[in-house]
Amino acid sequence: MDRYQAFVEYGRILAEADDWLRHGYRRDHDAAEVRPPIPPEVRSEPGPPETVDRVAGGADRSAPAPPAPGPNEIVPETEGSLEDIGSRIAECRKCNLYLLRETTVPGIGPAGATLMVVTPPPADAAGFRDSPLAPFEAEYLDKWLKALELDPRGDVFITPAVKCRTPGARPPMDEEQAACSGYLRKQYKAVRPRAVLALGGAACGALSGDPRDFPSLVGRDWTWGAVPALVLWTPAEVLANPGRLRKPVWDALQRLKAAWNAVPEPGL
Repeated sequence: MDRYQAFVEYGRILAEADDWLRHGYRRDHDAAEVRPPIPPEVRSEPGPPETVDRVAGGADRSAPAPPAPGPNEIVPETEGSLEDIGSRIAECRKCNLYLLRETTVPGIGPAGATLMVVTPPPADAAGFRDSPLAPFEAEYLDKWLKALELDPRGDVFITPAVKCRTPGARPPMDEEQAACSGYLRKQYKAVRPRAVLALGGAACGALSGDPRDFPSLVGRDWTWGAVPALVLWTPAEVLANPGRLRKPVWDALQRLKAAWNAVPEPGL
């Protein structure tokens, strides 16, 4: 098999996977229907690999890029508005998720929001200007935010840990998580929140560098960058286990609110 045939075969495999995800069956794909992927040597890469932020117990498993950040350190990034960052995300080809995506989901909310919420990868129905959460989860999260006296549309910026949907809603791979880590830091710098809330293992991994940190960080008071941070279960997990999780979630959210109230507002 020559190089071109290998790319055609790879493209057919991706097309068949897309059929299964969309329709639950596989079509017969002619070679002429399948556009071979762009060979790696002719792709335009956006620069050196990004590094991820770490906390105690989390490992930086992305490609090395000296100097490595210390615990809880936010690496300086190029300034940009949320709109500019969203445009860059829409054109991103840092990992293979771009091969199957229809749209990217950069997140919603204003710069200057009090709280930045990091979620798992986008739900199936999420579009470019939508919440990354499924509607029932977004509705339940809104109740949390209103109980904290926040306006879900004016005081909160919500963004997924990985900006593209993953096949079958699987957890993101390490390289996918690392590819989006730089965008998350840029968004943090653009929003300048007073606190960060991470929902679920993938969101925890986006902050700590390793989703396996979730059991040790969930519900614990810590910091990310220069602000209070909190890792919690996803709204879906809390809805599935209300008797066990609702009270610890509420107690932790109240502590987070007290912590961000102790942080001076930007410009003061």
